[in-house]
Amino acid sequence: MRKIAIIGGGQGGLLLGFGLIDKGYDVTLYSDRTAEQVLHARMASTAFMFESSLKLERELCLNFWEDLCPYGEGMHVDFRGPDGSVALSVQGRLGDNRGQALDQRTKFHRWMNEFSRRGGRLEIQSISLTDLDRISAENDLTIVAAGKGAISSLFERDAARSTHETPPRVLAAVLVTGSNLTGDRPWREIPFRPLRFNFIAGAGEYFSLPFYTHTRGECRSYLFEAVPGGPMDIFQQAKDGAEMLEAVRTCVKRLTPDQAEHVPDDMQLADANAWLKGSFTPTIRKPVGTLPSGRLVFGIGDAVVLNDPIAGQGANNTNRMVKAYLEAIVAHGDKPFDREWMEELFNGFWETSGQYTTAFTNALLKPPTPPIQELLGAASQVQAIADGFCRNFNNPPDFWPALGDLDAARALIAEKTGAAGHGECADVA
Repeated sequence: MRKIAIIGGGQGGLLLGFGLIDKGYDVTLYSDRTAEQVLHARMASTAFMFESSLKLERELCLNFWEDLCPYGEGMHVDFRGPDGSVALSVQGRLGDNRGQALDQRTKFHRWMNEFSRRGGRLEIQSISLTDLDRISAENDLTIVAAGKGAISSLFERDAARSTHETPPRVLAAVLVTGSNLTGDRPWREIPFRPLRFNFIAGAGEYFSLPFYTHTRGECRSYLFEAVPGGPMDIFQQAKDGAEMLEAVRTCVKRLTPDQAEHVPDDMQLADANAWLKGSFTPTIRKPVGTLPSGRLVFGIGDAVVLNDPIAGQGANNTNRMVKAYLEAIVAHGDKPFDREWMEELFNGFWETSGQYTTAFTNALLKPPTPPIQELLGAASQVQAIADGFCRNFNNPPDFWPALGDLDAARALIAEKTGAAGHGECADVA
């Protein structure tokens, strides 16, 4: 039985660990926090998982909350001027690609407790480079799934694939309950439970999603992506949850006054730790790290592909990586996990999936290009295009070639407009 070590008890580390156990590998996972510490920590993200990600978790029997967590059924996106006026709206249903947003504290606590029950070994300790060298000597393959800290510096920044030198946005998020925030139709004018997006020129973006947490059950998340120094960048001075809530109300009412009813007076944090703020620089890193001894470690998830959360792809991209890595490890059999194998696997994932996720994410951080302008304009008028555009969040390669080429965008619009005229509704692809 081949021995594999995984450093990091987050989405990528735990999911890959369960997948390897399921395939008969001897797996040890190292986390710097216990399950209880994770459960009672500050919220980590507002990750929304689309259908392909949920499917992988179902296959591993890890979908413990599927009947509790509300489904996001579609998207409503408003593109606004600096004064908050709506210039263009796109509303589409996710259909079979619908998804769920689950508090990662809830998820990882349960998964960590489940890990040992299924035959994995869970070690609680912070890992130094010396520890990592020892661990790599004891295992056939060591995978780093920790996206922060000294260990992540083992993976060199890939200048050719990294666009950003500084954080493109300043981030803030909360989990809240209150009037007009939960239930099947929290926005009366939208005929489904929506992922609600606002893009505000010169200010940034904010997103509101149906959510589930162990502390309150169904709730709603807000994620703010502020242009540094712009009118949305008001969260970093907040000292506690009460000040964060006040900043949320101020931001929504000031920048999107028509949305004031969705930051009601009775709005409350889901719990005292249900908020976060900060910033980071999105970075693509080379996938192989070399230890002082010369031994190699292999990166996965945010350790090597760290994107801004604007497109909701972070955890989904990690799940896609887990699927690709798991299949490749099993197919590799008893052969050595050398540098060539690691680089070939990562580059294959990048070419078929990762590059599109990163390009789509980066596109949303900039003014829309001509192909995107054409697609969004058509999506605001033709339901088939709107539905297809929203469904492609499940698998960003499906946005291409239309997202990157004006002629391809126009051809797709002509095709879908004609199809819509005949009563058909096909995905944008």
